[in-house]
Amino acid sequence: MNTNHSPEDHTEATETFEADLKTLITSAFAHGAAIEATWVITTPLADAPDWIVTVERENSDPQSSDSHASPEK
Repeated sequence: MNTNHSPEDHTEATETFEADLKTLITSAFAHGAAIEATWVITTPLADAPDWIVTVERENSDPQSSDSHASPEK
């Protein structure tokens, strides 16, 4: 597996991955798929790692610009 990519290649690949992931999750959710779960992705290549992917739902607070902020009590 060739891992000698330029920083620009890494940035572009990461941006593409994030966009593709957002589209995948949004589309799957819209079609009723179970999104919140953990998956183990085993790759068929000896030189490639396996992956564990966990997706958790976070409901945005429309009154807060920071969705990670703790709610006021």
